[in-house]
Amino acid sequence: MAGVRTRLLQLTLPLVRSHGFTRHALAQSVLALPAPHPEPLSDTAVSALFGEGDEARRTLIEAWLDEGRKQMRHAPSRSIKDVLAARLRYNESVVDLLPEAFATLVTPEGIPFVDPRPALSHAAKVADEACNVVNDQSVGPSWYARRTSIAAIYTAAGVTTPTNVTKDSRGFP
Repeated sequence: MAGVRTRLLQLTLPLVRSHGFTRHALAQSVLALPAPHPEPLSDTAVSALFGEGDEARRTLIEAWLDEGRKQMRHAPSRSIKDVLAARLRYNESVVDLLPEAFATLVTPEGIPFVDPRPALSHAAKVADEACNVVNDQSVGPSWYARRTSIAAIYTAAGVTTPTNVTKDSRGFP
């Protein structure tokens, strides 16, 4: 069943642009199979494959984030700048959906507080993948310092993506 789940998640990723990070997008994934299913998955099937309630949405969001990290490997060069830019470009088509997606990740079901660990974990994973892509050879304290600074830069850059920065007449922020 893990193989089916993984395949359906991959088929759902292109649907995020039109359906958002929703259970509906997950249900529609079977329509993109090589031998399409005659109808979308039922809510019960979505729950069985991806989780109950918002857990299914979290599964889809995590799959999106994982794929974005994989796409970093296809950056035009092996510089940290290009690798992080590739990661940010991956989000461009869904940037308007990301605030709600991250809110879903950081708000545990049934718990009335915000858990910052998913956001911090995402930034750390992106920084680690960026360092791996550029073959960073840091060791010891510099390994941690490098990844921490890259995570901070990525997080700051994500907050100021081109779609939410006001630019002057010359195109400068």
